[in-house]
Amino acid sequence: MEENLVSFKCPSCDTSLLYDTGIGKFLCPACGNQYELSEIDNAGASTEPSFDWGDLIANTEEEDLTGTVTYTCKYCGADIVTAATTSATHCPYCDNEIIINEKLEGSLRPNYIIPFKFDKKAIGDMWRSLCKKKRLLPKNFINEAVIDKAKGIYVPFWLFNCTADGKMTFETTTSRSWYSANYHYTETKYYYVTVDGEVGFKKIPVDASIKMDNKTMDLLEPYDYTQLEEFAPGYLSGFLADRFDDTPETCVPRANTRVVEGVVKVFSDEVKGYNSVRKVSDDLALKDTDAKYALLPVYTMKADYRGKTYFYSINGQTGKIVGEFPKSKLRWLSYFIKYAAIIAGALLILSFLLR
Repeated sequence: MEENLVSFKCPSCDTSLLYDTGIGKFLCPACGNQYELSEIDNAGASTEPSFDWGDLIANTEEEDLTGTVTYTCKYCGADIVTAATTSATHCPYCDNEIIINEKLEGSLRPNYIIPFKFDKKAIGDMWRSLCKKKRLLPKNFINEAVIDKAKGIYVPFWLFNCTADGKMTFETTTSRSWYSANYHYTETKYYYVTVDGEVGFKKIPVDASIKMDNKTMDLLEPYDYTQLEEFAPGYLSGFLADRFDDTPETCVPRANTRVVEGVVKVFSDEVKGYNSVRKVSDDLALKDTDAKYALLPVYTMKADYRGKTYFYSINGQTGKIVGEFPKSKLRWLSYFIKYAAIIAGALLILSFLLR
């Protein structure tokens, strides 16, 4: 298949254009010309219909997202083998950036996108800066680790909107203490407080990619959703992108968990004047549930160090980094001895002063 492949070309020299995160435009790596997305055919936002939850099942009920799909690059004729969910990649032979239109049309077309704000160099600088702040990191980690270059991936997310309506019961306490004769008394009173109401939620994020770790994607938050842009294919040029393979229906329970957590926070803030507040039950109904389809920017990279691979995910909008760093046992021991000596010295001085 090649009719569904698109590569945005420089009008001046016919080189494959890349979306530059620094200037927010297409940049030609060959001649240096810059272009707005609207200046390149089919790269900008479109009036075509985009994702609608109601149309999704009818359009994808017989879809098979397992295995691979082979496309023919229309620029060099090579076969490009991709995962069934891939919507943006590059040809490994001629290096043209490829957008797979069939994964971005109709009900599969994202509603929104947050473009990458940092390039790979900036991400590398952020990672090294974070490494330098890790006190227990082996001193030679940055120099010896074999770094796999950061890959920019647009990860599919569902942004849920809904309203939670119902009530929540809290166990609360008040207490007072007093002395009488030689005794210390504490009186604790227990109350049950019920709060009811309606709370609206917008843009609750749940990643829609089975291959991405849910916990890691949660830790990369928050994103600034005021910077959501109407989806335009041009933003994908130079990056990888996957379409969703986890449906809104299967992601609703995760969204509901976050809704309940939010309602607990809102309702418990209304319970005032008590020493402790603990939720004991809830009776909530969710209504007006809807989901929008968005692509959010994530960089992934890894570092191989002394036989172990360390994986990192980076928020492509904020630069927040999530991942494990190695710890030096020798540095940990030196810090332990150092602070133990400081504490021992302080205790010695204190005991001398109290004599």
